[in-house]
Amino acid sequence: MSAPVFGLRKTWVDTVPGIELVQIHYTWSPPGTPPDWAGAEEQVLTGGTGPLRTAVLEVPRTVGGASDYALHHFFFVVGGAGRAASPVYTEDIVAREVTYEDPAGQYTAVGLVWSAVQEPPEPGVPNYTSTTMDGLPFESPGAAPEHADIYEFVRAQPLPHVFRGRVWGVRGTAVRYGYHLIRQGLPDPADDAESWTDNGGRGWTVTL
Repeated sequence: MSAPVFGLRKTWVDTVPGIELVQIHYTWSPPGTPPDWAGAEEQVLTGGTGPLRTAVLEVPRTVGGASDYALHHFFFVVGGAGRAASPVYTEDIVAREVTYEDPAGQYTAVGLVWSAVQEPPEPGVPNYTSTTMDGLPFESPGAAPEHADIYEFVRAQPLPHVFRGRVWGVRGTAVRYGYHLIRQGLPDPADDAESWTDNGGRGWTVTL
């Protein structure tokens, strides 16, 4: 099974005409550790008719078991004037916990859909996190019981039910999120349902 990742958008703005290609090279390391470029990833940034180019990087949610780590990247630019590399940029990737409280015990699972708050015209990159409910005897979706049994596990827990998940991004930036509310495994399958709530389209935000 591949390690969990999340999507992180990076941008470049052409400052002179005639740029033919922009690549981003990136890698990660524990905090305070220099980058090892031997195993770095690379991606071509794409754009439309304007000077803005973007790429969505798939970066890990944990490095060495830790959710906070350093992301290193630089740009390689090819144009009519030759080739050049930008300085290396290092950013702290951090995680923050987000909770959902279900006072009536309506839901058997809750997901988080989230993305970094981007400045127009850059669209956000949607990411998803499955939360864990306090008190359940399993810690991850991979160890959870089948849908037909999960309702009984959830109903046995005292109210309110609290679901916890994490969102990731660059330290100091804002993440906007909403909730995916799931009810499944009920005695009458017709009562199973799912819905989305996003604070009237505004979402909720947390600063990392």
